[in-house]
Amino acid sequence: MSKIANLYADEIKKHFKILYANWEPGGPLELGNYGFMDGNVFIPQGKLQDDFPEFNGNTIQIMQDPTKDQKEFKSEEGIEVILSAKGSVNPQGVSLTKALLEIKFSKKNSVYFNASGCTTTRIGNKAQVGDILKKLYKNDKWKKEYCVVTDLVKAEKAIVTISQSDNSAISFEADSPAVEKINLADASIKLSLSSEKNIGYKVPADEGVILLMGLCKIKNPFLWWGGGFKPQPLKMTESMMYKMENAPGIKTEESADELIFGQMGKD
Repeated sequence: MSKIANLYADEIKKHFKILYANWEPGGPLELGNYGFMDGNVFIPQGKLQDDFPEFNGNTIQIMQDPTKDQKEFKSEEGIEVILSAKGSVNPQGVSLTKALLEIKFSKKNSVYFNASGCTTTRIGNKAQVGDILKKLYKNDKWKKEYCVVTDLVKAEKAIVTISQSDNSAISFEADSPAVEKINLADASIKLSLSSEKNIGYKVPADEGVILLMGLCKIKNPFLWWGGGFKPQPLKMTESMMYKMENAPGIKTEESADELIFGQMGKD
């Protein structure tokens, strides 16, 4: 797994807690995809509806949340976001003919993330899906380390940038001179890349991008983790938890019937 993928995925997980990054942003991802985790990066292996007859038809129920919101964050330090209005004067003394968005980085490997017009689609019958997976696991048809994509967050417009040095920058301008000032929460404003310097990775104002996912998996009924769809509160990665749960000297359940299917992530 590339360094940039792990850097981005770790920052996303750190900020959104129970949501994980879709790497790469906008890559093909569907509810019911399953796979395993490499750190905080999801590695897809297949789709429940395609690989298991138990999920044929309408076994998986899809729910769409009509609410739209904005999701934005930046690394804790080293990032300055400047929104310049049309007609203002830039540091070079030039009057701007279009509204401008500038993102300046003073620290390497810093992440800026802005997603507007975000909607969430989820599996509405997670418990039923979990019951089927537990039966498959008992019949040696499912691996305990597998997790399932149960929630997807799609943005109408997304800007993601990662700095490559301690002196990085990227800027976008409004396509229309009618826009007086860029509102990052307004997904209808069209943006185009204006300039960049020392940017390690970018999603340049792409539209209709799947950015985030929620994951569920079969878990041991370990008292520390909590149960069901309440995420565990400890500061541990999924790989650390899996190793602890399945260590030879630790007994967490008498039989597979005691396993639970719940949300990954932490409060």
